[in-house]
Amino acid sequence: MRGGRLALVLWWCLVSLNAWAAAANDDLSFERRRWTLADGAPGQAFDLTQTSDGVMWFSSSTGLYSFDGGKFKPETKVYGHGLQSSATSSLRYIPGGGLAVGYTFGGLSLFTAQGARHFVAGKDFPLGSVNGITAAADGQLYACTTTAIVKLEQGKWVQVGRRKQLANQIRFDAEGTLWAIGGTEVFALPKGAEEFASVMKFPAQVRYSFVNKRLQVKLPDGSLARLDSNGALHPIQLDHPERYTIMLNGPHGTVVALHEGSVARLNQRADGSWHEVEFYPPIVASSAGAGNGGIGLITLLDREGNLWRTLYDGVERIRLHRFHQVRRQDHFWLAQPGLNEEMWVGSNTLPMLRIRPDGAPVETQVKVPNAILRTAPDHVWVGTNAALWEFGRDKEQRWELPVPANARLGVQALALEGDGRLLVSLARHGLWRFDNGAWQQDPRLQGQQDPTPISMLRDAHGKTWLGLTNNRVGVLTADALKLLPASSNLQIGNTLSMLDAGGRLLIGGDMGVAWVDGDKVQPMTFQRRAPVQRVTGMVVDHLGQLWLHCNDGLLRVPAAELAQFWHTPAQPLDSELFNFEDGVNGNASPTRPLPSLSLDSAGRVYYATIAQAGWIDPAQIRRNPRAPDVIIQSLQTADGELQPLDGMKLPGHPTAVDISFAATALSIPERVRLKYRLEGVDGGWKEVQHDRSAHYTNLAPGAYRFQVIAANEDGVWNTKGAELRFHIAPQFWQTWWFRLLCAALLLLAVVAAYQWRIATVRRRADERARALLEATLQERGRIARSLHDNLLQAVQALILRFHTLQSRMLQEPDLQAKLDTVLIHAQELVENARDEVVGLRCDPVRDELFTALRKSVAVSVPAAESLLHFTTTGAQRPLREDATREVFYVLREALWNSARHAQASRIAAELCYGEQVFSASVTDDGIGIGTVAASVGRWGIVGMRERVQRMGGQIEIGAGEQGGTVVRLTIPAQLAYA
Repeated sequence: MRGGRLALVLWWCLVSLNAWAAAANDDLSFERRRWTLADGAPGQAFDLTQTSDGVMWFSSSTGLYSFDGGKFKPETKVYGHGLQSSATSSLRYIPGGGLAVGYTFGGLSLFTAQGARHFVAGKDFPLGSVNGITAAADGQLYACTTTAIVKLEQGKWVQVGRRKQLANQIRFDAEGTLWAIGGTEVFALPKGAEEFASVMKFPAQVRYSFVNKRLQVKLPDGSLARLDSNGALHPIQLDHPERYTIMLNGPHGTVVALHEGSVARLNQRADGSWHEVEFYPPIVASSAGAGNGGIGLITLLDREGNLWRTLYDGVERIRLHRFHQVRRQDHFWLAQPGLNEEMWVGSNTLPMLRIRPDGAPVETQVKVPNAILRTAPDHVWVGTNAALWEFGRDKEQRWELPVPANARLGVQALALEGDGRLLVSLARHGLWRFDNGAWQQDPRLQGQQDPTPISMLRDAHGKTWLGLTNNRVGVLTADALKLLPASSNLQIGNTLSMLDAGGRLLIGGDMGVAWVDGDKVQPMTFQRRAPVQRVTGMVVDHLGQLWLHCNDGLLRVPAAELAQFWHTPAQPLDSELFNFEDGVNGNASPTRPLPSLSLDSAGRVYYATIAQAGWIDPAQIRRNPRAPDVIIQSLQTADGELQPLDGMKLPGHPTAVDISFAATALSIPERVRLKYRLEGVDGGWKEVQHDRSAHYTNLAPGAYRFQVIAANEDGVWNTKGAELRFHIAPQFWQTWWFRLLCAALLLLAVVAAYQWRIATVRRRADERARALLEATLQERGRIARSLHDNLLQAVQALILRFHTLQSRMLQEPDLQAKLDTVLIHAQELVENARDEVVGLRCDPVRDELFTALRKSVAVSVPAAESLLHFTTTGAQRPLREDATREVFYVLREALWNSARHAQASRIAAELCYGEQVFSASVTDDGIGIGTVAASVGRWGIVGMRERVQRMGGQIEIGAGEQGGTVVRLTIPAQLAYA
């Protein structure tokens, strides 16, 4: 086994070296990627196709698989419709959208987004395994089974030709001929013919392919030839045809040849013959799920130009890179402009190459170059580990370094001072000057810690800049090295590259890029998520774009972004990254040679890593113009996964919804960008990073519209994208009638609570009123008893004594007259006091309120009884007992005041029984409120106010419109009426 692998590796190296010698100008670069069973890829896929939505489909012995660019998925349904069997044998996309699936044990199904149609073997489709499905130029489907070849006409399968024809595979060529390959024989049905004709027989299994839609066959002698429908053979001139099984159309217009598990890329010479320029050996089975090394079964070119192969243990894709490669079997070090229009490429062990404009390489005597300095189109310096080389128009000279040869350190950087002297930085030996073959240690860096410059540059202003370790950058003056001050806050680490960008100095280091603007440093920031680190090379191309070689690959900053940076350096820059997915493999050497990026005379950007050297033309970057198709794959709820159908209604009243989607960009699916939104829920577009799904919880019932858009690796957006409309039905408690019922119940509960509260307040008010009334009555009884028992008795006794005195004063007529006057006043006082006692003892009944008021006035002021007028408005309603008493006392006080003090000719009392309030008033036409208030004092009015306020009402006392006084009280109906 080991000997076989060693022989294989030696053969690979030999073939590769021969390819380099044969075609040095073929610098296309391809990626070969393989998915195994461990990646979910199908094993032993018999057929593959790509539908109009960009999805790849694979039929295999283990079932049907799909691939959307992100993952392989076993399928039991197509567009939501179930397969008739898991044993699928052949596939074909349906022009216009759909998939045709042939089954191993017979029968065929046609799937579209609108539905599925199944044809049963022996009923409406021929018996036998379906070996192949193809389509004519007009889209008509053809199929071959182990018993017949048929075509689909008006929904029915009809036999092709007048007799049954057996075939393992069928295919149309560019001229419309239908080819049928059946084991050891090839048949052809030219366009317009009615019967297949045998074209050629082979002694063994036919090996064939279609290149540019022309049939090619492997002849018994090992050569390859194109076969016409009339049997004519056209030999194909190919170097060593015995190595290859067949030829195929390769990625992006190339041609490849297969040999079991290996792939060789071919190129055509001017004379039409073909030769191998690149070889992809079998992939050694080293990962879980990998099998026998990748023996190929069938191939397909997808719509983006990538070549797909099915293997016994997986799937392989060959894709064209954006970058071109300098082909050489060695570890590369640098690629820099040389003499005139040449590019010089140095490597680790092999001699340095001078690549001419026509691509032809010329070897030099220089080995392990570390630095190249082009001082003029015809003058170049090269520094190596052991020597300094000078190249001119007709000159090539070598000088030993001024350090021991066994030091194995060598030249780190080269620069030319303004006086024409060459500056040479020697690793671990500091800065040297070289002039006419003489070496001299440069004293201007003495005293510097680690005085070896990593990078040197002479800018457009003639200044010589040196970059050292630990954030040290400075200008080399005539006497010393003037470093940037500490206040500049330079934070790039070790200086690895420097660039004069139109008179502005950019420096790149371990920690990024910065612009040195005088003594100020402006760091360059980027919008990309990952930081830009270890910048080993920088160039500005002919389009004004800045290119940076960093850890992640090559970073391109558009010219407009760079121009904006000079004005607003704090604004993050938009950029585009090119990495291993574009053909830039490996990282630049960590120490030297530096810089690792350069421009050639044609404006192409060259890069060099420890693994390869290559280039790209900034004006002709290969782009993918096809926007990806966007697919909504599934909608999942707690009840399971559902087929997404526009306008669908979700069952089960879901509380959480997961929507899966994909974008079918198959070239670099890792760079696909997807954005989604759910109208009415998401405020704007959301961009996904790695997941291809959206998750929503607590969605309210209603109609929703979910949208997804996507862009390919070059930012070409499919803005129409895909959308899914769905509806979530409400639970009964989420319906309008249920909510209305709940609102009504809540309203009833509020009303009931309000009524209960009012009743409680009223009950408490009644209790307080009764307690207050009881206390009032007790107090009035006490006062009445006190008046009756004390005041009246004392006054009566006093009167009796005065009468006794009067009888003894008959001789004094004047004194007796005066005494009579006093007795009259005393009698009046007794009457008045008795009236007050009567009033205090009075407890008027509410239905006799006016009668009680009239009697009270008649007793107190007999002369005023004729002035009283009583009226009632509104439907009379019984008053509460406490309200009756309080209203009586207030009205009585008002009537007494008018009768005694207002000098009125009319006193009117009115009761008004309203729906919302009960009101009562006393109005007179007397002398007015000012005089009354002055005569009655303040306690009568205060008492009236207190009584009304205790009932929860309001009282107004003021002047009437026509003069006199008005007293008006109002009490809320619920507090006044019984």
